[in-house]
Amino acid sequence: MRSVLRILVFVPLGLAFLYFAVANRGPVKIFLDPFPGAGESGPSFETPLYLVVLAAIALGVVAGGLSSWVAHGRYRRAAKVARADAKKARSEADQLRGQALASLSPAPGSSSRSLRNDMG
Repeated sequence: MRSVLRILVFVPLGLAFLYFAVANRGPVKIFLDPFPGAGESGPSFETPLYLVVLAAIALGVVAGGLSSWVAHGRYRRAAKVARADAKKARSEADQLRGQALASLSPAPGSSSRSLRNDMG
C-alpha cells in the first residue's frame, strides 16, 4: 500500500519537475553582490533558471528540516531519558521476579510434591 502511495505521489511530482526544467532551461545571470554598481560588475554566473528554482526549493526543504530537528530536540532528549528509565525498571522487575521465583522454589532435598501440599 505504501509503495503504491509513493508511486502516486512521486511520479507526478517528478514529471512536474521534469516539465518545469524543460520549459525553463534558458540561462539567467545570478549576481552574488547584493549592491551591484551601475556597471553590474562583481561576482556573478549564468545558469539555467530551473537550477536556480530547484536549488531554492532544496535549500528551503533542508532549512525546514533542520529547524524542525532543532525544535524537537527537547522531545528526543525526554524520550532518551524515558527509555533509560524503562530499561532500568525492566531490569529491576526481572531481578525481583527472579528473587520471588527463588523464594518459591523448593529447598534442596525436599520434593515438589511437598510444596504443592503446603500451598493447597
